[in-house]
Amino acid sequence: MSKELSENETWEIIKPVCRELYELVNEGMLKFVSATEKGDGTFLINLKSSRLHFASRSFKDSIGDIEYEAGKIRIGLRANGRPGNILVELA
Repeated sequence: MSKELSENETWEIIKPVCRELYELVNEGMLKFVSATEKGDGTFLINLKSSRLHFASRSFKDSIGDIEYEAGKIRIGLRANGRPGNILVELA
């Protein structure tokens, strides 16, 4: 069963791998669209962004794969031990 995540819950998931998260949000460069947590603990996050800065910082965080297609990017990662995908519409 899937569960919709709030914007605040989503930022807590992304925070370990997104440098300057709150600066990007406050400056309007990163915007929340939607997020879902699937029953198996994985997540799917949809964002709009004009700037991103993701980095693996610990053993619980890793960036697995990145796919780009016509103004959209998909980042497969593990953030704070939780696997998932972030889909970003590039502005």
